[in-house]
Amino acid sequence: MSKSKLIDLSKLPPPNVLQQLDYEQLLTELKNNLLAQNPALEQTLGLESEPLTQLLNTYAYHAMLLRARVNDAAKSTMLSSAMGSDLDHIASKYGVVRQQNENDTRLRERVQLAFHSLNTAGTGKSYRYHTLSADERVKDVHVASPSPCHVVLTVLSNESQNGLPSSGLMNTLHEAFGLQAGAPEHVSHVLEAQKIRPIGDRVDIVPAKIKSFTLQAHIKLEQGPGNSHVKELVLEKTARFIAKQNGLGQSIKRSALFAVLHQEGVEEVELIQPNSNIVVAQDEVAWCENGLDNITFEVVA
Repeated sequence: MSKSKLIDLSKLPPPNVLQQLDYEQLLTELKNNLLAQNPALEQTLGLESEPLTQLLNTYAYHAMLLRARVNDAAKSTMLSSAMGSDLDHIASKYGVVRQQNENDTRLRERVQLAFHSLNTAGTGKSYRYHTLSADERVKDVHVASPSPCHVVLTVLSNESQNGLPSSGLMNTLHEAFGLQAGAPEHVSHVLEAQKIRPIGDRVDIVPAKIKSFTLQAHIKLEQGPGNSHVKELVLEKTARFIAKQNGLGQSIKRSALFAVLHQEGVEEVELIQPNSNIVVAQDEVAWCENGLDNITFEVVA
């Protein structure tokens, strides 16, 4: 079951309840309203030094702050934009509690999957929900069913740079699905596992397959005083892209690498490695084993 079948909240258009914030437009509206009532003030409002003009400037600024506060309040009630404790309150409506060190993006996905927790993990989405909820160290999971009643959970961890799960995490997941060896300590453990895994399902939990690649590029920068800023921007955008693509089934396309490397102020990009697209399967993860170490810069004369 691919997580892409969930609604991508980041791609939803801004809701109509949000107001556009434009200080100059607010100030113009205030001046026009005042002039409509008293046209004789036109010359006075044309002078920035006039106390009345300064008063309108102050009022427009505070009106913009108020609209921004209303926008923030509206965003705090929506799953797609709520953050921090506001998101925690939304999650509580679905019986979902933030795990230790869990970020907002991961919590949003678990809230989207929450209705699938009302039954045992029979569907792909319910298996995904229960796996993510079993331990905060689970970064991603791919659910496959190669044959009837046979489920394979491929787990990506946030414990290590390459994403391989530790034995401790694997043991925790085996316990959560009632797969641990030996007899459970309490009957409640058996009952809890039966709420998660259907009795007829045979579940295998395996680590993600790592597909390593090397990133090597030479960046030629335009002449100018902002070279250091351009260099920092390129490295920041590239690091963010690699982190975003560090998930199961996320391929690394050379065209995307060119896009993040060719920021404003870059004259030319020579992408040496990878020399082809890194195409990964749904149970694989692309891992840049050398990070940004082999990105070099040169200022064009």
